[in-house]
Amino acid sequence: MQKSLFLKALLIAAVFLALQIPLIMINGIVAERSARQRAVVHELAEGSYGTPILAGPLLSVPFVEEYTETITDNRGTKLEKRRAEGVARFFPASNAIDSEATVETKSRGLFKARVFSWHATARGEFVFDGKPEFRRTRADSRIVWGKPVVSVLLDDPRGLQGPPTLDWSGQAMTLERGSALPHLAGGLHASLPEFDPGKPQRFGYALGIALRGTESLSIVPLAADDRLGLHSDWPHPSFGGQFLPSPETYQRRRDGFDAQWAVTALASKTQQQLLAILDGAQECRSEGLCADRVEVRFIEPIDIYSLSDRALKYGFLFVGFTFGCLVLFEILKGLSIHPAQYLLVGLSLATFFLLLIGLSEHIVFWAAYLIASVACIALLAHYLSAVLHGVRGGLSFSAMLTALYGALYGLLVSEDNALLLGSLLVFVAIAAAMMLTRKVNWYGLRTPKPM
Repeated sequence: MQKSLFLKALLIAAVFLALQIPLIMINGIVAERSARQRAVVHELAEGSYGTPILAGPLLSVPFVEEYTETITDNRGTKLEKRRAEGVARFFPASNAIDSEATVETKSRGLFKARVFSWHATARGEFVFDGKPEFRRTRADSRIVWGKPVVSVLLDDPRGLQGPPTLDWSGQAMTLERGSALPHLAGGLHASLPEFDPGKPQRFGYALGIALRGTESLSIVPLAADDRLGLHSDWPHPSFGGQFLPSPETYQRRRDGFDAQWAVTALASKTQQQLLAILDGAQECRSEGLCADRVEVRFIEPIDIYSLSDRALKYGFLFVGFTFGCLVLFEILKGLSIHPAQYLLVGLSLATFFLLLIGLSEHIVFWAAYLIASVACIALLAHYLSAVLHGVRGGLSFSAMLTALYGALYGLLVSEDNALLLGSLLVFVAIAAAMMLTRKVNWYGLRTPKPM
């Protein structure tokens, strides 16, 4: 008899392992649908406007350095005039951005992407103390300053909504396409009235810009003191980059959020990073501007594909717990359940995940989860009422499945506590099995006769 019990245990184990194949196939469907979702976002970004990265303004002033050099050769000593050209870069002393983002959802078939309109006004000033920092060949050389240019870096200008405006010390300036900077072509620039950076003075500016983008917005803080304020109607932001909003200023509402950032040059490496790129000392291999940034992503509160993928990771526990309960019914009630019936029960459990994915693409995730779980529990309750020879057994099993589906939903919606909840679930299941079988004489078990 022990041999036949061992053989049945092997058959049940083989059925359990075979059921991992449909679970793996369903997981492949989730991966394929998730990849298609990302592709749709990429297609929308490529076909219209991408994920904008904005930096600036940055002031560039070309200069010519003139000096006299003493040359000594076999004919004697003579003086020669030298000229060296260069460009001095200046960053704002302060920059305050007040902005608003309006988010909408675009659909392509079943797949969706968030697009936004961002309207901003940046106000700040450039301060010159009379001692500009730039490379000089000789300390006593004469500097002749050229025509200054102010640049605004924008990696994807396609998202511009209307012409940006620039007010420079009360004078309206015309912005032209192109950053006028080496190695970083994307953006805008404007020629400014000539002035001498070697004299103490300051210039205020106001930059108005409107952008459309997909999914995320990034700002590179270049000023000595940067302040960024963002008001949005999207209630589900995700903050990335190297700088997070000030906790005391962040407010999340049902209809959006407000956030503010404060970044100083002492806490940021962006000025050094940008100068290294402009000088050719650092190569930017990735898309966009390779510098530290403030990043805001407008995300869906529930990613159905990531949740489905997480649910499938617990699929083997679902099947294992269910098979364990069936084995307990066999032992405690003296029933005989055929391996083919184990297989059908397992396939119905696998079908739950397929239903969940299909339904969640059309309705909200919690409703899809409820419908899929109720359908599978009802099916198994009806089927097991016959397998377990009584409605009571089918209802008992459906109560166990209801608790199991409820526990899984708790694992999905509580990502931070998923490990703890999963550990408790396994512990409770093992403890229940131990308590129910603590008086079972395993050596005295006999194979139940089919009924």
